[in-house]
This record gives sequence, C-alpha cells and structure tokens, in this order.
Amino acid sequence: MSSTTISRPERDLIGALRSRASAVRLSAEAVVLAQGRLQSPSGWPAGMPRRSDGGDCFRNAWRIALKSAALKSVALTYVEGFVLEEDGTVARHAWCADEAGHALDPTWRDGRARAYAGVGMAAAWVAAVQRRTCTRTRFPGVLDADVQHTRDADRVLTYGVPAMALVPLGRDLPTGPARRGRPA
Repeated sequence: MSSTTISRPERDLIGALRSRASAVRLSAEAVVLAQGRLQSPSGWPAGMPRRSDGGDCFRNAWRIALKSAALKSVALTYVEGFVLEEDGTVARHAWCADEAGHALDPTWRDGRARAYAGVGMAAAWVAAVQRRTCTRTRFPGVLDADVQHTRDADRVLTYGVPAMALVPLGRDLPTGPARRGRPA
C-alpha cells in the first residue's frame, strides 16, 4: 500500500477510475490504474505554443510534445489518461508533462482540470502505434477503445503500454485506499 498523501480531487479521480475499470474488462481506465501516475496541474509555460480551449486534445498534446523536443528549452512528454474537471466530471484526455511530472495542458485553459492521472508514452512508440493503426491524420489517442478494438487487436487494453514505451512522470498512484490531505 502506498503511503502517498493525495488531494481530494486526485482521490475523487482515482475512485471514479476504479469504479469504471471494474465495470469493463478491457478499458483505458484499467491501463491508467495499472501503469499511470498522478501529475499536478501547472500553468502553461510562457513562450510555448498552445492550442485553444476546446477539443482535439490528443492531437494537440501530441503536436506540442513533438514541437517541444525541437525547442530544447523544455522537453515535454505526451500523456494520455483521465482528468477531473472543475465541475466534477471525469473525462478521457491528453496533455503533456514536464520532467518534474507537472501536467501542462495545451488544449484546456489553466485551472479547468483539478487532477490528472495518465500514462506518459515515448514519442517513437506513439508514432509506431499511429502508423500501425492508420491514425496519423485523425489521432483519437492510443487508449481509444474504437482504435484498440477495430485496429489494434486490443493490444494496449490487454497488455498495457510496453515497459520500453513508458515514461514515468509524476507521482505513483496509491495502491490502497486513498488518504486524505495535501499532495506530498
């Protein structure tokens, strides 16, 4: 059991994922619970390109992660998972994370998401998944159920993200009941 103290929004997000994962055998929620990490919300870095507050988070996060590698001022990793929004809604989402494990969201305005739990993925592996599943032009994310069921034989939902493709950024998810309090 992890002794990590987590915030109430993080605890709420983890509880929702556990509830959803138990209802479906193969799910993105189960992958995030097994391999994901918590990232703390952070403001968007000054000078970094950003997309508007709206949809297409998977493509936005992917593009920004790729562009950040060229900038060399800050390296961002593509992350897919779930967020807890201001209104308590849990949503599947994609964002970037920096080396310190902070969630940097290129799609949503700062403060819209109160908690982030996701799986950081190596760029070369995400690009290989896009080629294998023919999703480069319309990228719905690696953990998308339709892509997994129809194009990728449920590989990721069955086996998870391969160890060589995981980028562990952020804090471990608790393995037992979440403790109340502030983030460590």
